[in-house]
Amino acid sequence: MSSKNKYVAFIIEMALYVIASLAFYGGFHYFMADVDGFKHILKVGPMFLTYFMVTYLLFAYYFLTHQPNEEKRAKTLKVNGFGLAIGGGLLFVLVVVNLLLGNYEFGYVSLIFPLDLIFINVLIAAIGVFVILEKSWVLEKTPVICCEYSKPKWLVALSRVLAFLYVWIAEYFLGALLMCPTYIDFSAPSFGWTIPLYLLMLAMTAILFWREYYLVREAAGKPIPKTNFEVTRTILLGFVSTLGLYVLIADFFLGEATYYVSHNLQCILPIDYMISLNLGPRLLSLCPIIALWFNFIVSMTLMKKKAEEPLS
Repeated sequence: MSSKNKYVAFIIEMALYVIASLAFYGGFHYFMADVDGFKHILKVGPMFLTYFMVTYLLFAYYFLTHQPNEEKRAKTLKVNGFGLAIGGGLLFVLVVVNLLLGNYEFGYVSLIFPLDLIFINVLIAAIGVFVILEKSWVLEKTPVICCEYSKPKWLVALSRVLAFLYVWIAEYFLGALLMCPTYIDFSAPSFGWTIPLYLLMLAMTAILFWREYYLVREAAGKPIPKTNFEVTRTILLGFVSTLGLYVLIADFFLGEATYYVSHNLQCILPIDYMISLNLGPRLLSLCPIIALWFNFIVSMTLMKKKAEEPLS
């Protein structure tokens, strides 16, 4: 398949990631609205699960474009097709039932509520049905944008788990960053303290974009020169490490974290505001640092192992 198609797949993946970020952010806030005992789970559940389904669609597309093994790729696509069709269909039914029972009022949450829930579920279910019926066509037309590497199974499993956790956190904060102009008080005295956090929100997504761009360039036969790759990684490491240490110092030693969380970030970090725990700033500080250093150590280990292998 041509390299142009691989770049198109990369653009689709990144666009879907941005959309999923907004949906995940909204869904999380629906979830937090009923987190105290889940007394209204039948009403609120379909709301946040609908938005979380967009992230499932993102993961399904990721597996489709990042599995070099054709047999595993076909099986995974089939499973995700049924998952999207069944999940979207069930949630559509639950939304309609809530609407008929009077639990949902038009325009209650947003101007298009609950039409947005209906549209998302119908679209996701339709995508699932299409994938099931046209599996061969989807496999043929969708390129793989990563290369197959020889890694220990435990490392593959660990990397996948950490990657999923990282994406969930990164997409939430990207959604928060995209929505922040609607509720942030830029004139507040504490606004200056929050700037490093906004930069870290952006940095988490930048790391994902950089990783995916590196993979698609390699898969397209136009790998990024090693020098440029190392320089970019060093800059990212230095940038996020500096910002992360700044936030952690402010949190643990200067006592400023509680101040800026309570004043500027209560909409972005509802857990922090509800239980007075600065979880958000610590996740933003540690996640990109750990991700970059984990990637760096794994890359160096694999390169060393490859160099030690005897030439055939």
